[in-house]
Amino acid sequence: MSAPAPGRGTGASGLPRRQALAALLLGGAGTLAACTGLPTSGEVSGSNVVHGPDEQLVQSAAGPADGAAPEEIVIGFLRACAAGFFDDFATARAFLTDDAAASWQPTATVGVYDGSTAPVVVLADDAVDVTVDLIGDVDPAGVFTAAAESNHRCRYALAADDAGQWRIAELPAGMLLSDGDLTTEFASASLYFLTPDHERLVPELRWLPRHELPRRLIEALLGGPSAWLAAGVATAVPESAAVGDDGVVVEAGTAAVDLTGLGTLDQAQAGLLVAQIQATLVGATSDGGIQVQDVDVRADGNELGTATSLPAVDTDPGAVVGMCTGAVVQGTASTRTTLVAAQTLGADTAAHPTLGADGTVYVLSRSSLLRVPAGASAADVILSVGDADAEADAHELLAPIADRHGWVWTATAGALLAVDGRGRRAALVAPWLEDREVLAFDLAAESARIAVRHRADGSADRVSVAAIVRDGDTPTGLGEPLELPAAVVARTDAVVWYDPVSVAVLAAAADGQDAEASGVTRIPVGGPLSTSITSPAATALTADRVTGTLQLTDANGQVWQRSGSAWRVGATDVTDLTYPLA
Repeated sequence: MSAPAPGRGTGASGLPRRQALAALLLGGAGTLAACTGLPTSGEVSGSNVVHGPDEQLVQSAAGPADGAAPEEIVIGFLRACAAGFFDDFATARAFLTDDAAASWQPTATVGVYDGSTAPVVVLADDAVDVTVDLIGDVDPAGVFTAAAESNHRCRYALAADDAGQWRIAELPAGMLLSDGDLTTEFASASLYFLTPDHERLVPELRWLPRHELPRRLIEALLGGPSAWLAAGVATAVPESAAVGDDGVVVEAGTAAVDLTGLGTLDQAQAGLLVAQIQATLVGATSDGGIQVQDVDVRADGNELGTATSLPAVDTDPGAVVGMCTGAVVQGTASTRTTLVAAQTLGADTAAHPTLGADGTVYVLSRSSLLRVPAGASAADVILSVGDADAEADAHELLAPIADRHGWVWTATAGALLAVDGRGRRAALVAPWLEDREVLAFDLAAESARIAVRHRADGSADRVSVAAIVRDGDTPTGLGEPLELPAAVVARTDAVVWYDPVSVAVLAAAADGQDAEASGVTRIPVGGPLSTSITSPAATALTADRVTGTLQLTDANGQVWQRSGSAWRVGATDVTDLTYPLA
């Protein structure tokens, strides 16, 4: 540092420096606690997370105090960053030298740290070090990437200005925010892209500042999907599209969206573009507290027309399917429907049914996959990976899932595979799964994304989400994976899609707990904050993939269903539960 500044060594009250800083940090934490408290139980909705005007919080922060010590300057700067979206970071820049203020880009990267532990601020010889437990980071497009790193250190070099006041001269790119400040200043909201056949919407979770949220959502949508998702989705947005001079104005519940650079769109593309914009904006709240209910999209002054009608991402998938005394049934209540009678399957080894979009039922029988078209009186074997008569077989198949394109997904000998109704295998290319064993998987409701638990010899499990790459309807491989480290620790291999933007696992037992202790953990795909859902003790779970409806099976074979916040036993004679895809 170039020169000493007033106030170094003791706080204003005369306390030793370490005690004064501790008081400052604790005081700040107490002030913000009401705004940034994190949930420790309950459930988070799968829809866009936006808050009405009565919940909006405009934070403010004080500028640098006269004579503030280096550590206090850095702490003040960190606080001002959390409040910076409402003053364009003017207060935060006041803690910087002129050169640093001119070059600093606050949203170049937002490092997110665990706010349950206060940052450790230490004065070094020529700088101030701030150490946090990093969770991940958010890029300018709102994409969160998990990157857990304990004791992550950021260094801030300071210099004294002409008045002898300390200012930050060198600092890391972007800024640091606690996970609590992230949820206060940012909204977790979904952008909507298209399946390659343009038949369904595919959501992607982003974290964007609440200030001017509707415009930020459209800018992010125009920027396209994240790298991990891009291989399996499409968009009707032309590459040259941009937000026009009028931006996004919300009045009386309607968002007027001004776009430019669209070129000449045919009616079909225009309708799909409006559908993406409408799905992305509806539910978002403007700075004036108005919630978007409809959109009016214009390109270079011309209306684009109405949105193409596409199924909502929370389309009801239908009742749960399972096995009951050798038959395939739909529903767990006394009014359940028999889809395939036991005599049709012709064996007492049938298990793990899945229901296709055309009514075809697929069932495992030891190491074979059986197919029963709707109304058929006999089952066909469309896949066999071992000796069908063996009591036990090393080449077991994982529970199958029928996607909406007529392909059935399973895994054998640890390798993921997909077959059509005639048993033809798709050639799936997924380099990141080579030499790894697939332990469990689940498809998202629109059949465009997959969640996979996998491991290699001598290494820990990993849970990854990836886009499904298709040639027409035929799956050809998986895109690059997005890792979900929070989903790795679980009591079973199972990982299921809980809703359109999150997965769920059975929570691992805490120290001292029984191995079958209750609890489900919901993990957002592209977000830092997992949610614990209190539940009965369970050994298996399934979810409907769209609304967060859960079915749990306990060690006694009882099926538990949730009604409001309470759980009840819905059946005792149905096993191998799974929901059809929407």
